[in-house]
Amino acid sequence: MTSPWASRWMRPVRCLTRRWAPVRTIAARDRQHRLLRWATLLERNPHQIIGLLSPSWAGGDARGTMVDRPSAIDVAWSDVVLRVMGLAGRSRGEAKSFFGLSDAELDRIAAGSWRCPVRPAWQLAVRIRNVECPRLENRIVGSVVALLLVICAISYWIF
Repeated sequence: MTSPWASRWMRPVRCLTRRWAPVRTIAARDRQHRLLRWATLLERNPHQIIGLLSPSWAGGDARGTMVDRPSAIDVAWSDVVLRVMGLAGRSRGEAKSFFGLSDAELDRIAAGSWRCPVRPAWQLAVRIRNVECPRLENRIVGSVVALLLVICAISYWIF
């Protein structure tokens, strides 16, 4: 028997796990193919200015882009191949389910802030590729951390 307090305390945990879990699981190969197609579409016109969405935690589902520019989801929607593959609409939820992304991954790709409401298309393509295969990004972060540890060790040894 569970107490009513147990569900109250588990609610924030469920909310956090929902943010990091994809809406719908799709095959890894399909997810990779769809994300690479999306990145390729953005790389066709790398200097196009793309309007960013507001983050999901700030009510991004209800609003469109923060400026009057096409979003990355609009670029994906304009591709006939992705629509034939099953992209059902331009909404944030449709993009999340089609590409197999979590809220955090979609925010990382297509969300901005009040200071930076637009980005060039090539930056969004790089973000999509990093979400699709984060190995290179993890290596860079690991190398920077290792470098900082070496610098700290040397400074501790010298001083």
